[in-house]
Amino acid sequence: MDVKGVKPNNVIGIPTTLNDFFRYWVEFLGPLHHLTNREIDVITAFLRKRYVLSKSILDPKMLNKYLMNEDTKAEIREECGVSPAHFQVIMGKLRKSRIIVDGNIHPKFIPNIKDGDNFQLLLHFQIKDEVS
Repeated sequence: MDVKGVKPNNVIGIPTTLNDFFRYWVEFLGPLHHLTNREIDVITAFLRKRYVLSKSILDPKMLNKYLMNEDTKAEIREECGVSPAHFQVIMGKLRKSRIIVDGNIHPKFIPNIKDGDNFQLLLHFQIKDEVS
């Protein structure tokens, strides 16, 4: 429906920093994972670390291997202020939520950021029922 003769513009700009982008990304995907705030903190830290590492590690297998090694996990745990026991519980939840599959972050949860200062996400809603 038009508002005062102006057609809807379905592009919404969200100004952010690269650090905050990853948090927004995970929060936006909330309907797919239903994580707690602490769990979001951890996966956000993993995604941010993965992005940084991807600048110097170009082989995806090596990138995933390095991201999920014990030293990187310890770094993430410290950054998020999580005890080792609680971190293991969170990792279990990330596996149960299928965010981490076979020891790697599932590709659908990894934003495909190209060099530059923009990221675009296309949503395709397939609405099957009619509103009565």
